[in-house]
Amino acid sequence: MVIILVLSAVVLFIIYFLVQAKRNQKLFNDAASMGVNYLFQDRPGQYSGDYRTKSGVFVFRSERKDDGLRNIVIKQVKPGHPALVVNLEQIVVIPFDNNKENSDVSVRFKVLRKKGEISALQGKEIRITGVLNFAKGKPKTFSTLLKIGELYQPKENLD
Repeated sequence: MVIILVLSAVVLFIIYFLVQAKRNQKLFNDAASMGVNYLFQDRPGQYSGDYRTKSGVFVFRSERKDDGLRNIVIKQVKPGHPALVVNLEQIVVIPFDNNKENSDVSVRFKVLRKKGEISALQGKEIRITGVLNFAKGKPKTFSTLLKIGELYQPKENLD
């Protein structure tokens, strides 16, 4: 009888967290949309100064859907590939001005050689956690899973 109660509690606990994660994803999707592109360094040490380290950047292209959204604060970035490491030294803020709907920010990543070589990241997943700050109302935490898009192309090169 005790085993059944413990198993029921564990199942309910797991269901609660799955529903909570789904709710956080919906909250983010209702307020904003985000795409992630990547870019590897052109030469060793370009971003870090360490000539033995391969690194690059993730570029987050965000668009707000809710006019009340002032900014998105990214507190944690977790790539789904074990060879990638993102160490945020400070939080990342994606601001939305009153007249601006889109905003881009970048976050550096390192490639760990012992976990394997990477030539392309397109289609891999990345988890973003943070806070949505609205003009009216309390900040709301979110967690979302995004697919990494193609190599980053600056906007002026897209024309």
